[in-house]
Amino acid sequence: MKAEHAINMPKSPSHAARANISENHRVSGDVSPETMVYGVPLEPLMATADGLRVLPRPIRECIAFINHHGLATEGLFRRSPPSTALRSAKDGYNRGQSVDLGLAGVHVAAVLLKLFFRELPESVFSNSNYDIVRALPASISSSPEDASSTDVAKQMDAVRARYVEEVILPSLKPEYRLLLCFVCALLHMVARNESANRMTAYNLAIVWAPNLARSSNPVLDVTMCGAGPGAATVGSVVQIMVQMFDRVFSQELRLILGNCDGYQDAAGFDQADEVLRIVDRMNRGEYRGVQVATALSPPKLPPRRVASPEAATSSPDVRSTPPLPPRRPVAEEPKTIEEDDKDQDDDEDDDGDTQMFADAESNSPSASASKEEESSLAESAHTKSDANEASAVAADSAENETETKQQL
Repeated sequence: MKAEHAINMPKSPSHAARANISENHRVSGDVSPETMVYGVPLEPLMATADGLRVLPRPIRECIAFINHHGLATEGLFRRSPPSTALRSAKDGYNRGQSVDLGLAGVHVAAVLLKLFFRELPESVFSNSNYDIVRALPASISSSPEDASSTDVAKQMDAVRARYVEEVILPSLKPEYRLLLCFVCALLHMVARNESANRMTAYNLAIVWAPNLARSSNPVLDVTMCGAGPGAATVGSVVQIMVQMFDRVFSQELRLILGNCDGYQDAAGFDQADEVLRIVDRMNRGEYRGVQVATALSPPKLPPRRVASPEAATSSPDVRSTPPLPPRRPVAEEPKTIEEDDKDQDDDEDDDGDTQMFADAESNSPSASASKEEESSLAESAHTKSDANEASAVAADSAENETETKQQL
């Protein structure tokens, strides 16, 4: 680690920032709006005097406590703590008082984290970015027996992670992206200890999604909280952020860990664990914060180049469309009985049409003349055949007389 100057972390935002808190999030009694941290906008909570961003006090204290004392706790983030202990700890943070999480317990700290997201005036995911989440590419479930399906699943998971990194996260505000990075670093460590705590990345996504998704349609919010390889939901986004933490939050990690020794050395550098070390330094006032004013803004796409028709026709790089291959003959399928009957009916109709045209041709003048010519030719041929037959008979009689004379 590189040494940094210790500073005093602000416990609450300025009075001007507090003036933007809506009346719905103000509380009565001895809780002052100046010290409230639950149900208030995120930007003033994270802002420092020098324009950097740090985690709100309940977030950084609960993350550190769970990381050091609760990673092996079974049912972490799933079990509900006693309501009195939870209310007491939440009121302590809202009053700016010291909260003993060791006395409250791990489950209280876990629910305090979820409750912070649930009570944000502007939810992380809502109607404004639900359409982007629905466009998340689908994946498949891999099978240990099928190596090919496992390879395809890994490729699709990489595509989904890239979509979350390049499309979904840039649609969020910089403060929300930074906050998710720190929380998902903790969830990533929890998933590593799933053999002890029984909380896989899927289980964590199921219990965390309802705290991140909120819109004007509660029924739609419920449908967006599922998770799985083929689901395009907030739950699937959370699962991807937990499973592929290093890949999804690469831009945020460069901002948070850019000054850490060994960050550029990928081999043996545990980025999730190092992020949690940064949280400890925040609690001790040894970390100045992260500059996110412009560093986390979504990249601007270059303008699309439209070529003129003259350039398209004169350009030597323009290639003509290759000719289509010849069509392959399709084998004729056997006809059914109904098709055979229809073909027979069509043949009979064709025969009837042929006979009708034949009758019409026979009644025409040209047909009558041709018939007369044919009859005359037939008569002449008949006359010729009679003459030939008479000559043949005469020849036979002459031959018989000659033979008789020779016998006498």
